[in-house]
Amino acid sequence: MHNIEFDRVYNFDLSGTFSFGSLSKSDLTEILKDGRVASHLLEPQLVKWFLELRHVKGCKDHDHVNKVDESIKYDAKNFTSAGGCKFMPSGMIGTGRKFNEEQFLFKTKNMNYIICDIVDFPKVSVIFKKGSELASQYPNGTITKSKRGELFGAQTA
Repeated sequence: MHNIEFDRVYNFDLSGTFSFGSLSKSDLTEILKDGRVASHLLEPQLVKWFLELRHVKGCKDHDHVNKVDESIKYDAKNFTSAGGCKFMPSGMIGTGRKFNEEQFLFKTKNMNYIICDIVDFPKVSVIFKKGSELASQYPNGTITKSKRGELFGAQTA
């Protein structure tokens, strides 16, 4: 268990802790490097690692709140080898969808982000970031693969 500290990188190793049916570890590892799949497992796992969090199931705007002060919201995002990390609202991600800077800045102003680096899954790095700081540093809501080391430090470069 850890206390939440913004801008600190937390490292976890899930080796030997996951299985599904008769799928091999290598099959599962590849599947879980996909952020769309991993998010369904990491979001509830984060509350085990960080006891201050409560998972908000099925929520579209955010994934977690602070247990003591539910006005403190967190949106969990995954950093992958395929696309880095997109932290703009989900309605702006995908084919045919457009980035809306005004809506993006409105959301990030009061949102905290939990970014999980799953590039080297089953090793997972986690960092908590203030949305306003992320939006200032990455104004289009995307952290490219080449910025991985900048976000998580040299150990992930």
